[in-house]
Amino acid sequence: MLIVGLIVVAICVSLVVVLNSNWFKIWLGGKAVEADVQIVNVRLKDISMTTAMVEVTVCVQNTNPIGATLDKIEYVIYFEKDDEWVQLGRGDREDDIQIKAGDSTCFEVENKIDVLSAIAAMYQAYRQDGSVNMKVSGTTWLKIWPVTVDIPFERIEKVGF
Repeated sequence: MLIVGLIVVAICVSLVVVLNSNWFKIWLGGKAVEADVQIVNVRLKDISMTTAMVEVTVCVQNTNPIGATLDKIEYVIYFEKDDEWVQLGRGDREDDIQIKAGDSTCFEVENKIDVLSAIAAMYQAYRQDGSVNMKVSGTTWLKIWPVTVDIPFERIEKVGF
């Protein structure tokens, strides 16, 4: 009976070591964890004397057969000026968002942008008949136990003011 107990303990310890090893997480991340991150909308929500509010709508589709947690999302917002991307601001969200297996969820992230950057983007829009190209480029971290995988994304959209 003691030998059977020791074998069970050895198997459990081996599983814990393997499941927590870096090579296993990398292998499993490459095999099992997949998701599609889309920037659905970018819009200017409000502007004041000191800040502008830019709202970014993000949708994440969990294509995995088990549920996942969106741990974090970070991105940078740019506008196009003379064929170059100029940074407008940064955004992030660290609240956990649960996504069921084979399901998707959408959420908004509001970003305060310095008014001088917003004025530069609006001036560029004025030069281009009221709209400017904006780019949102970033990374989201999706966790499916025991693996967290970073998923890059990018979206370019013409935004009118």
